Amino acid sequence: MLLSKAAWRAYNTYRKGARYPSELAHTTELLNGTRETLAAFQKVRLEQLIQHAYQTTPYYRELLKTGSVSMSEIPPLEKQDIREHLARLCSEAFTPEQRIKNATGGSTGTPLTFYQDRNYWNQRNLSVYYFDRWAGWDLGEPQLIIWGAPADLRGDAHWKHRLNTFWRNQYWLDGFHLTDETMHAAFEKMNRWNPGTILAYPSSLYQFAKFVYENGLKPRWSLKGIISSAEMLHQHYRNLAETVFDVKVFNRYGGREVGLIAMECAEGRMHINCRDLYLEIDSPDPYRHPGDILVTHLNNYAMPFIRYRIGDIGVFSDEMCPCGNALPILANLFGRSTATFRTRTGTLIHGGYFTQQFYNVQGVNQFQLVQETLDRCVLKLVINEQWREATRHHLVQKIQEALGADVVIEVAFVDAIPLPASGKREFTISRVTGVS
Repeated sequence: MLLSKAAWRAYNTYRKGARYPSELAHTTELLNGTRETLAAFQKVRLEQLIQHAYQTTPYYRELLKTGSVSMSEIPPLEKQDIREHLARLCSEAFTPEQRIKNATGGSTGTPLTFYQDRNYWNQRNLSVYYFDRWAGWDLGEPQLIIWGAPADLRGDAHWKHRLNTFWRNQYWLDGFHLTDETMHAAFEKMNRWNPGTILAYPSSLYQFAKFVYENGLKPRWSLKGIISSAEMLHQHYRNLAETVFDVKVFNRYGGREVGLIAMECAEGRMHINCRDLYLEIDSPDPYRHPGDILVTHLNNYAMPFIRYRIGDIGVFSDEMCPCGNALPILANLFGRSTATFRTRTGTLIHGGYFTQQFYNVQGVNQFQLVQETLDRCVLKLVINEQWREATRHHLVQKIQEALGADVVIEVAFVDAIPLPASGKREFTISRVTGVS
């Protein structure tokens, strides 16, 4: 563990320069500060960001007409705005080589491409380090990660992943393809390795906890906490995990576009990451009536996200948390969830596996994959002029690689995919019993 701690510190110092220890200290000081200090910090950063966006991006230069505007005067940034004006949203102060391309399937089931910069990632990592310590994690301590798809890596990418998990002191259980064999092997490894924390997709955590419970296994680990992220943490997921592993689950809320948005403290309140983000609720009364969450990212200067409608619904709380931290609180979050698919062999496939197949796919505006039976799925697609028949074959092949080569994938081209009553589009749905 001492070797891993040294490697973590060397890695971060290399990535952020000699300032890394002081930057982490400044991060901690700010996020432990008063609400007045946080508000003053955000005011300055917002003014700087708006000026930068107006001066260096064609989109905001035309939209704002001036660099001195209040937040309420700026129209929300919609996902469709990003699709239609991606190049014009990029800052002219960054060369194409300085932009880091990223993409997400999105909670609406619509692929979305965007850009970030190196400073965004450096600052994001510092905030993650701060908040994950609430769950007991620290640099170099052993951690079980139940996440996505390392088994799919090949060649250099496979060895790079193995090297990274070694020096980070992590054990990676592929949350996209859970089998009794892999879960039992991970359980036995943890009994020998004694991880301090778990980081997991909520649905994958639930399936692992269910396996442990149903097989009468008794963990001998001394967990400090469990961090759940990337999906909605349903109450029955939390209840089972906390019962089986006898430790608190800390919910972490974020998005690929904007990083860590908020994290749950020991008292169960969801605190907002005011260092990286300015959050609004699009509601006449954001403390009583839920509304769309609007995110302004304070660090991504390569492609400013100002009042970005991320696709989730929330409501603020005006209370001061009993934990003593002054960061503002999201009182409730109505967010995304993905389905877990099951194969005939009993393997559980995380819905995020299918979403990943649509990252950067040309020709698809919206998608929805429905597992009707173990032998049949329906893939609904809203396509555009960039669609090619080769794309169809590629998508069907990737789905069959996970579910089985003889599973029938019916592709249905539709004009639109209606929203469910909840208002939140479900992009993967399993109707096979025994999954939940």
